[in-house]
Amino acid sequence: MLTFDYWLFTIINSYAGQWDWLDGIARLFLNDYFVPTLMAIILLVLWFEGASHSQQQRNRRAVLAATLGTLLGNMLLKIVNLLYFRPRPFAGQAVNLLFYQPTDSSFPSNAATIGFAIAAGVWFHNRSWGFGLFFIAGLFGLSRIFGGVHFPLDIVGGVGLGCLAAWLVYRQEKLVDTLLTAIVTLASKLSLS
Repeated sequence: MLTFDYWLFTIINSYAGQWDWLDGIARLFLNDYFVPTLMAIILLVLWFEGASHSQQQRNRRAVLAATLGTLLGNMLLKIVNLLYFRPRPFAGQAVNLLFYQPTDSSFPSNAATIGFAIAAGVWFHNRSWGFGLFFIAGLFGLSRIFGGVHFPLDIVGGVGLGCLAAWLVYRQEKLVDTLLTAIVTLASKLSLS
C-alpha cells in the first residue's frame, strides 16, 4: 500500500512546476489560510441563508454541526499525531515543493481532516451546500499532494477522520439542537439574529 502511495504521489507531484498558472492555483488552494477562510465565510453565509424559518434552522444546524465536527476532528487528529508520526514527502525524497516545509506529522492531513469535517457536517443537513464544500475540500487535499506537502494516504486518512468526526456529531442531534437553541436565544436577546 505504501508503494502505491509513493507511486501516486510521484505522479501527481510531477506536474508541479510545469505550468505557472497551475502552480499559482495550487499555491492558492494549498495555503493554510485560503480554504479555511473561504469555508468560514461560506458557513457565515449559510447561517443567515434560508427562505423559510425551517430552512434557516436546518442551515444553522448544519453550521453548528460543521463547527463541532471541526473541533472533534482536531481533537482526534491530535490523538493520532501523538501515537503516530509520518514524515512529510520532502523529508525522504526529492519533490516539486510549492509550499513551506511543515514539521508536523504528514498523516493524517490536518487540511483534509478540517476541510472534510466542515463539508460532511454541512452535508448531513444540507446536501447542496455540502456538495460544494466537498468540492472545495477535495481541491484543498489534492493541492496538498500536488504541492509536495502530503502523500495521497495522508489525505485519505484526513478525509476519513473528518467525516468520522462529522458523523459522530450528527449522531448527537439532541446536543446540536440544544446548543442551537441556546445560541439562537442568546442572539435574539442581544438583537443579533
